[in-house]
Amino acid sequence: MVDIKEFKDVYPPAEDSFLLLSAVKYAHGEVLDMFAGSGIIGLNAARKSERVTFVDINPNAIKAIKFNAKRNRIKNFECILSDLFSALDNKKFDVIYANPPYLPEKKESNWVNRALSGGKEGSELTIKLVHSLKAHLKEGGNAFVILSSVYNTDKVYKEIKRLRLSFEKLSSVNFFFEELILIKIYDESRNSGKSGQNYSGSNHKQLGPGTQS
Repeated sequence: MVDIKEFKDVYPPAEDSFLLLSAVKYAHGEVLDMFAGSGIIGLNAARKSERVTFVDINPNAIKAIKFNAKRNRIKNFECILSDLFSALDNKKFDVIYANPPYLPEKKESNWVNRALSGGKEGSELTIKLVHSLKAHLKEGGNAFVILSSVYNTDKVYKEIKRLRLSFEKLSSVNFFFEELILIKIYDESRNSGKSGQNYSGSNHKQLGPGTQS
C-alpha cells in the first residue's frame, strides 16, 4: 500500500476508493486510472503493471499525484489533464480503473464538489465513461468501475448491454445511506472464456447520498 498525502481541493481516499482498491490485484500491462484524484488506485497499480496513465480534470489532482508518486518512488507513470478521454486520442489500455462522481446535482463551487457531482441524476458521468470503454480497452482488457445506489444503477447496466459489453458484479459495501458496487466491464466477444453477469433488470434500492473518489 502506497503512502498518500491528502491535498486541499483534491478528493481524498474514501470508502469507494478502498472498494476499487480491492481490484488492483488485477493490474497488468498498460493501466488507466480515470478520475484519479489523489492517485491511490494508480499508484498501487503501478507496482504491478508496466505503466500507469492518470487522468483527472482537476489540475490540483495532477500535482497531488506527482507528489505522491515521488513520495513512493514510483516512476512508471504519466499524468494527463483531461475531461474523461478527450485528451487521450486513441490510446488503449489493458486495465481501466474508474470511480466516477455519482452524487446528483451537487453545486460545483469548488474542485472537491466537482469530484462528487455526477450529473442531474448522478449516473450521467458513469454512462459517458461506459460509452468510451470499447474504444480504449485492448483486446482482453477489463474496466473496473464503482457504481452507487444513490442513482438508478439499472440505467448503467442497460447501457452496458446496449453497447454489447458484459459485466460482472465483483463486490459491494453497504452503508445505511447507500450501496457501493464494484463491477468489471469487458467486451465478451474479445475476451475468450469469460461471461458477463445475466442482467435481470431489477433495481437496486435507492437511498441517500454517499461519498466518491
